[in-house]
Amino acid sequence: MENPLSEPVLADPGRRGFLKLGVIGGLALGTVGMGAGLAGCHRNEQASAEGYQFFRDGDIALFTALIPAIVANTLTPEPDARRAGVSEILLRMDQACLRLGAPAQKELRQLFDLLNFGLTRRLAAGVAKPWDQVSEDDAAAFLDRWRNSSIGLFNAGYRVLIKLPTVTYFTMPQSWAAVGYPGPLKWMFDAINR
Repeated sequence: MENPLSEPVLADPGRRGFLKLGVIGGLALGTVGMGAGLAGCHRNEQASAEGYQFFRDGDIALFTALIPAIVANTLTPEPDARRAGVSEILLRMDQACLRLGAPAQKELRQLFDLLNFGLTRRLAAGVAKPWDQVSEDDAAAFLDRWRNSSIGLFNAGYRVLIKLPTVTYFTMPQSWAAVGYPGPLKWMFDAINR
C-alpha cells in the first residue's frame, strides 16, 4: 500500500529533456524579442526635435497636450499667444531637463517613451489617440487618473508630469501677473544678482 503523505518522485528528465527545454526556451525568447523589436520596443537613440536638445518630437506633442491642462486658467485664451506661451514653456523645460543628472534624464526618457509608444500609452495612460490629437479635457482626465491611481508609479509619474511644466511656467516673469505675484523685491533681486 502506498503512503499518501509521501512526496511523488519526479523522473529525472536527463540530458535530452534538458536540451529540449533549452531549445524551446531559446526559441520563445527569440520570438518575443523579435516581436518586441518589430513593434518598436527596442532601444532607439532618436534625434532631438528641431530646436531642442533633450526633447524628441513625441515629447513635444505630449507636453503640448498636457501644458494647457496643467496651467489652464493662467494661459491667455488668444490662440497665437497661447501657442507662443506653450512653446516658451517647452523650450525652458528642455533646458531644465538638460541640467538634470544622467540618472534623472534616463528616468524621464523612460517615462516619456512609455507615454509616447502607442500600446503602452493606451494601457498605462488610457489615452487611445496620439498626443497631438488629445483634447485639453482628455489630457486633464489622464492626469486625474494617474493622480488618483492606487499604483505608486503612476502617482510618481503624475508628479513629474505636473511639476516640470508648472515650475518652468512660474519661473517666467510673464506668468506672475496671472497668479497675482508682483515679482521679487527689486532691492533683494539686485543684491542677489550683483
